[in-house]
Amino acid sequence: MLNVHLLTKNNDQTVTKALESVMALKPTILVGDLGSTDRTVDICDNYGAHIIRMDDRDRSAARNRLIEEAPEGLNMMIEPWEILAQGYENVAEGYVKVLNNQTLSKEVRIWTTGHFVNPVYERLESDVQNEVDVLFYTIGGRDHAEDLRLINLWIEGSPRITSPYYYKACTLMAMGQYDEFLKAAEHFLFLDKTSMSSVMIRYCLSMIYLIHKREYKPVLQNINLCLCARPLMAEFWCLLGDAYYHLLKRFVDAKNFYENAMLLGKRRLANDKWPMDISKYNQYPQKMIESCEKIVESHSTYSHGLFTGRSS
Repeated sequence: MLNVHLLTKNNDQTVTKALESVMALKPTILVGDLGSTDRTVDICDNYGAHIIRMDDRDRSAARNRLIEEAPEGLNMMIEPWEILAQGYENVAEGYVKVLNNQTLSKEVRIWTTGHFVNPVYERLESDVQNEVDVLFYTIGGRDHAEDLRLINLWIEGSPRITSPYYYKACTLMAMGQYDEFLKAAEHFLFLDKTSMSSVMIRYCLSMIYLIHKREYKPVLQNINLCLCARPLMAEFWCLLGDAYYHLLKRFVDAKNFYENAMLLGKRRLANDKWPMDISKYNQYPQKMIESCEKIVESHSTYSHGLFTGRSS
């Protein structure tokens, strides 16, 4: 028996597709509704879901309540803004692939025993190690303003825990509040300098300083630390290349970094659990290498013309 778990709050624009995507598995559907005021509950009811009204302050507590209510068997978690896109025949306990635009992550979404932690960006703790060939695809978005409200409540209740500061920084970035993101990111890095989360925050800092602040020094400071931690991450090499391309205008160096992205990215282990920006492993660096070559060639032709008195 398969139990499908959803937490919902005003998701009537996407929840039908989420439910339709799993119906072929003939699951028992358990929905924890966190206070919907739209048609979400009615839609879930039409699909025969067992619906439990819950408080929205702690999403992990809500998910653990669903586990308690679920019949014995295999459990699957899906967000109401996702669909089960492929791998119906491979549903088994393990890590699955979650594709959000170009970002691919691996998460434990199918399990037999386990419990959730973190009240906002909930995470399953279990003994699961294997991966299964199942893909979830994002068709809608999170309510980041609601996430931020809950994160601030989390910080008020647990001010000494570092995790909520990480999630606050990520949420502010997703909302486009870049100045507030920079403050939150620096606060988090003051508390945590060595974890995977600190590396990803430095990567995000590099992007903001590159794209919105146009300051190359903090870009290089942060992305070089990322590369020290994870030299096979093509995303990091591409961002270093972007700094040399867009800010420093050193196109030969930029080309070398984009080539590193393609070369070293191919050596990244297939079972790596870190998130992956798929475009950075071939499509994007190849495009930028071609651009660098054209600029260097054009500059060489122009310089040759100046010294010889000829033009192309």
